[in-house]
Amino acid sequence: MHLARITIENFRGISKAEVSFAGNTVLLGDNNSGKSTVLEAAELALGADRLFRRPVIDEHDFHGGEYLVNEITIEVMIVDLDDELQSRFRNNLEYWDSASNTLLTSLPGPGSDALPSVRIRFVGRYDAEEDDFEGRTWFCSPEDDEGNLTNEARSADKREFGFLLLRALRTGTRAMSMERGSLLDYVLRTFEVEVQMWEALLQKLRSVAVAGEENPEFGQVLSSIDEAMKQIVAAEWADAPHLRVSELTREDLRRVLKSFMATGVTGYSAPFNHQGSGTINSLVIAMLTLIAQKREGRVIFAMEEPEISVPPTAQKRVVDLILALGGQSIFTTHSPYVLEEFEPEQMTVLSRAHSTGQLSSTPVTLPASLRLKAFRNGIRTRFCEALLARRVLVTEGDTEAASYAELAKTAARANPARFARLDTRGWAIFDAQGETNVAGFAGFFRGLGKDVASVFDQQPADRLDEIKASSDYTFEQPYVGFEDLVLAEVPVDAKRKYVDALIANGTWPTHVTGPREDTDDEYVKALKKLLSKTKGDRFAADLVAGLAEVDFPPSMTSVLEALKEASEPPAPVSTDTIAPTADAG
Repeated sequence: MHLARITIENFRGISKAEVSFAGNTVLLGDNNSGKSTVLEAAELALGADRLFRRPVIDEHDFHGGEYLVNEITIEVMIVDLDDELQSRFRNNLEYWDSASNTLLTSLPGPGSDALPSVRIRFVGRYDAEEDDFEGRTWFCSPEDDEGNLTNEARSADKREFGFLLLRALRTGTRAMSMERGSLLDYVLRTFEVEVQMWEALLQKLRSVAVAGEENPEFGQVLSSIDEAMKQIVAAEWADAPHLRVSELTREDLRRVLKSFMATGVTGYSAPFNHQGSGTINSLVIAMLTLIAQKREGRVIFAMEEPEISVPPTAQKRVVDLILALGGQSIFTTHSPYVLEEFEPEQMTVLSRAHSTGQLSSTPVTLPASLRLKAFRNGIRTRFCEALLARRVLVTEGDTEAASYAELAKTAARANPARFARLDTRGWAIFDAQGETNVAGFAGFFRGLGKDVASVFDQQPADRLDEIKASSDYTFEQPYVGFEDLVLAEVPVDAKRKYVDALIANGTWPTHVTGPREDTDDEYVKALKKLLSKTKGDRFAADLVAGLAEVDFPPSMTSVLEALKEASEPPAPVSTDTIAPTADAG
């Protein structure tokens, strides 16, 4: 059993979305791309206790705040039901073709591989007559003759799917509380002990004497109040005022009950959320293990950013333990260490058009030129940042990647009106490791919904056409190599100053001959040797990073200006006219 698809309309920043899940899945994308919204949408449809919260939804849950004209619609597809679930939901069954990711419109024939499934739809709306918001969930099958949904999905129905959203491990503030929907609450429901527990606890609390023999002065005050009240009203109306530890309702107890744990000081315990993050994380994993074991793997765990406040080795361990519990696990992450625990086909990149709110999801499919081993080995050093970014700048090699990053920082400090840091504008720089790889990687990232720019040296016509076809923005430098650009466009005084500084501070490499004479030609020759013999040592990047604005290489500044322009927030669209889209290239 697993969540195979979710469709969303008019929920928060998403106007429309359809996301598919290939079993265990990690959702990738830059900040504000919609990852958390997708998981919270799934909780609205599948969370057993989610609809008990008041309010279920509010104005801010509607896309653009337009609650007067829109309804929130969220539909989830749960597929591959076991025999027990098929029996329980026999009146709601449909069939899912996993090969084409489509719902069959008729019963499958003999020998079909179609999977038994159920669809659940959440509908949230504003009721103008009641001046209130409401949210309900329905099975999408069956429908009546007019196409209306007739079978409401109850909390008991949703519990059969075992969906649980863990927003983060960083604090654990709700994990061991008794609030509805907390992890401990979920465990108790799974083991079917909650009702008995509440009733037994309430009976004990009713008999707890707050003021008695141990506090006679307080008891005497209450007795005096009792006598005074009887002088005013009938005795049976104001009989025996006394104190209790709470209002004695389940909801009151949920708010005040906390789990305590030993602190290492003999005889003293503290609330669980005062424990270290490692202890809290271990608690969470232990409770998830109990749930998975009790439900025999019939669970869907969704977890946001398991890496927060967790060291790298522990990140991998947390993810590995949860994946091993069985059932389905869905993660969001910004960590390369978490990403390493997933295969490419388990990665889905989300991107959202901020002007329309339409969210697209694209599974990661490696190009034929990229071997799986190379992808795995490069997750931390090359691919992770680009997979998580909104925009990708593809360069031929490491020298260009480092140099553009450094010059962008220097230029942004020198003239922020003209330049911007690439990282603050959402540009991740990707080293293609060779000019022949630029087009392939540009196409790969563009296929994942990224805005892609490519910067490269002079290319033959056929390769240039290929790069242009695979990129949104292309920048061909008018030189055979990047070192030639630096030598040609950095003023000679700046080059001399840089060489002298390297020699003076002892960082000039001993295997490279320095300038033999105090002439411009000798300095240029020495710098050329340095750049050609030390390509991986970032000397070119250090050189451009130390330049004054008047000395910036024009070819590089034109690229930085274009990238800044390409990442400008869209101007408000006029209701009268729509500006034409500029053709970049």
